[in-house]
Amino acid sequence: MKNQRQWIAIYTRPKWEKKVNQFLQQQGIAAFCPLIKTKRQWADRKKIVEIPLFSSYVFAEVNQLEQYQVEQAAGVVGVVYHCGKPATITENEINRIKTLLRENYEDLESISFDHVSPGDRIKVKAGVLSDWQGEVIMVKGKSVVMVLEQFNCALIAKVDVSQRNLLLT
Repeated sequence: MKNQRQWIAIYTRPKWEKKVNQFLQQQGIAAFCPLIKTKRQWADRKKIVEIPLFSSYVFAEVNQLEQYQVEQAAGVVGVVYHCGKPATITENEINRIKTLLRENYEDLESISFDHVSPGDRIKVKAGVLSDWQGEVIMVKGKSVVMVLEQFNCALIAKVDVSQRNLLLT
């Protein structure tokens, strides 16, 4: 078991995701910080910048011995735990995120919520988040805040209300 590698979620200090990712890779640990491109505007210019898809989260593929090394890295607050054990992410889920990023989607506009309200459990049945499951926390305008069970975090998605891409579970 000690040498078996699995993907874990790492909680970082705010705005340290890229640095933690770099530190871990320099130590020979397979790390993944999903980044998306977004437009930012300053008073004098607009610029496209890369920001983390999940604020304060980085993923690493480690064995038990490397996990201790990860926990000691600069900028790491800790490993995310669930039921007393490190929360693991499947290789399939990591690959799904990588596919999402390769497609260069600017907005996550694949969710419709005509009949969705807070507390509903949903499964996305089409689009880039196909087969992802979670709970709706809040619906506001053309945005829905959804907790993704796989990552224990909230995702805010802009949606096209004319699409029918959710499946109530």
